[in-house]
Formats: sequence, C-alpha cells, structure tokens
Amino acid sequence: MKYITTLAVLLATTSLASAASNESFILQAGKKNIGVAQQVKGDNVQATVQVGNRNHAVTTQKNGDTNKSGILEIGNDNSAVVGQTGGANKQGTLQVGNSNFALTLQGNGTSGSNTSGTAQFGNGNNSLVGQSGGSNTQGTLQFGAGKDSGNLAETGQTTGPNNGDKNLSNTIQAGSDNTAINAQNSVGDAHLTKPGLGGENNQLSLQFGKGNTELTDQNSIGTGNKKTAVSGVENDSLTLQVGKDNFSQTKQNGTNPGDTANQSTNASLTAQFGQDNTALTKQKNGDNLQATVQGGSDNFAQTTQKNSGGELGTNASLTAQFGEGNLAFTKQKIADPLNTGVNGSLIAQVGKSNFAVAHQNDNSTGLQPMIGANLQATVQVGNNNNAVTTQTASATVTNASVTAQFGSHNVALTTQK
Repeated sequence: MKYITTLAVLLATTSLASAASNESFILQAGKKNIGVAQQVKGDNVQATVQVGNRNHAVTTQKNGDTNKSGILEIGNDNSAVVGQTGGANKQGTLQVGNSNFALTLQGNGTSGSNTSGTAQFGNGNNSLVGQSGGSNTQGTLQFGAGKDSGNLAETGQTTGPNNGDKNLSNTIQAGSDNTAINAQNSVGDAHLTKPGLGGENNQLSLQFGKGNTELTDQNSIGTGNKKTAVSGVENDSLTLQVGKDNFSQTKQNGTNPGDTANQSTNASLTAQFGQDNTALTKQKNGDNLQATVQGGSDNFAQTTQKNSGGELGTNASLTAQFGEGNLAFTKQKIADPLNTGVNGSLIAQVGKSNFAVAHQNDNSTGLQPMIGANLQATVQVGNNNNAVTTQTASATVTNASVTAQFGSHNVALTTQK
C-alpha cells in the first residue's frame, strides 16, 4: 500500500500535472494511507477514494480557470484537506464513519463561483470551509446517531472587493450536541453605475435533535460616500431547530454610508420547536426584519434591533410563542434624531405563565426629533401571563401600544413618555 501511495504522489507532482488539462485519481484500501495530489495550471480534475481507518487525503489545485476535486472516505479517523485557488472551484467531500475531519479552502481572485459540498455520516465529525472571492456557495450535511453526535460544521465566507457577489451557506445537522457556525462578509461594488447592487449574505441552518447550537454572523458593507454611493447590501438568515435545549444566535450588520444608495436590509427567521430553547437575534442598521417562532415550554426569545446613521430605517419584529413558561424580550432603538424610521413590534403568546417585555426608544435629543413612530402590540392567551411595554420618544413622535390578554390572573403594564 505504501508503494501505491508513493506512485500516486509522484504522478500528481510530475511535469505531466502541469499540462493544459490535469487529471489525477487515487484509490487506497486499508488503513493509515496518505494520498497527496498537487496540480498546477490547466483544467484540474482530481478524485480520491480511501476505504479504511486513519487515512489522510490532501489535494491542492491552482489554475486560472476551473478546478474540480472529489474525495470519498469510508472508515474512522479519516481526514480530507483540499485547497483550491483561481477560477471557479468545485469540491465535494463524502465521509462515512466517526471522528472524521474535512477542511476545504477555496480562493478566487476575480468574480466567479466557488462551490463546495461536504457530507459526513457518523459522530464526532468536523467540517471546516473557508471561501473567499467570487460568489461563494457551501452546503454541509451531517448525520449523527446516538446520544452524543457532537458534529461541528463551520463555514466562513468573504466576497472579494468591488465585485458585488454573494455568499450562500446551507447547513443541515441531525443528531445531538451538534454545532453550526456561519460567518459571512460581503462588500458592494464601487464600480457599478446603478444603485441597489452589492454583496449579499444568505444563510440556512437546519438542526434536528437536542443540545444543538447555531451561530450566525453576517456583515454587508456598502461602498461610496454620500452622493457617490452605488451599492445596496442585504443579509438573509433562516434557522430551524427541532428538539430541546437548543441555542440559536443571529447577528446581522449592514453599513451603507451613501445618500443615494438603496437601503441596507437585515432579514432573519428563527423557528424552534421543543423546550428549554434560546433564540437571540441582534440586528443593526438598515431595514431590520426579524421573526421568531417557538413552540414548547420554558423557551426564551430576545430580539435587539438598532438603527443609526442618516438613512431611512425600520425596525420590525415578530415573536410568537406557543406553550408555557416562555419569555419574549424585544428592544428596538433608532439612534439618529434625523431618522424617519419606525419601530414596530408584535409579541403573541399562547399558553400560561408567559412573560412579554417590549422596549422602544428613538433616542433623539435637541430640536430635531425623529419623524416616525413607536408601534407595539402584545397578545396573550392563557392564565398568569405578564406583559410590560415601555415606549420613549420625542415630542413629535407617536407612541402607540395595544395589549390584549385573554384569560385570568394576567397583568399588563404600559409606560409611555
């Protein structure tokens, strides 16, 4: 087996691999095998198959057009490392077994597409993906079994400057004690002639099981300054968790300094079904849109939205909880006294012993108040529920609050100033 490995390495690293079209195939059956393929220039194609335990596959490809790589590993304690630069890169990794490791790094210096797919079946598996430049696309699928799946999926994506491309990440995990981490950063195009075009971040996470953790951090940056701005930016995130003791945190930030540019938009949907779940959402700048749905008992949902800057901005939040012993906390703030944005919040709870807290503030000072409104509605159906609403605004701003409670032994407190 060692001779097969050595031959594969030599074939992959000879001058033949630098031709206009490179092709490489490695097949290893057994344990403790190492497969290395390195290809430079041309249209590179690489496939590696390893069957056994403690195998290692390393693939590096570089050219100016298209790189393709496929790795299949069946067994335990296997690792697959792939690095691709230049062109529109495509990578697929499939691992079946426990304690496997997959690392994929893709870089593109020009506008184009990086595509990577990772599928892992077993427990204790780790998938790490880093993509930069072009339109980045990543899909991760992890299936575990038993009480402690312990799989990790981490995706980091960054678009190149001045190309207005998109980041797209999809993660699906089934099992317990899994972790999904998504970090996306996009930059608008400074050379476009029309406003409203720029980088976008799109993220989808689906987790089925208990004790799962999902973390999402998205940042969209517009370009230009004041009248020269030409880029709009957008963050989109969707998280679904089914089970108990799950935790979800979503952070979104949009920056667009120009007066003529389209509005930055942060949009997030979090849905959790089970008990003892926690959903935290933080959105900053632009039009902030958040919806949180929780079905079960003893769940906690916190939404924080803030607008600052000279643009028009809206904070809109919906929290719906179905069960007992749930807590919903919503905080909305528009910091710029010249902003004409609106704070709008709706909290709906069906069950008993639920608590709803809403706080809205325009934070304006001096003689230039916000020309907008604070709008809050709380609906509770059940017994022993509590609703607290606090609204603070300037002299010309409207505070509007509606609290509707259906049941017995409910308490409602509203403060407006």
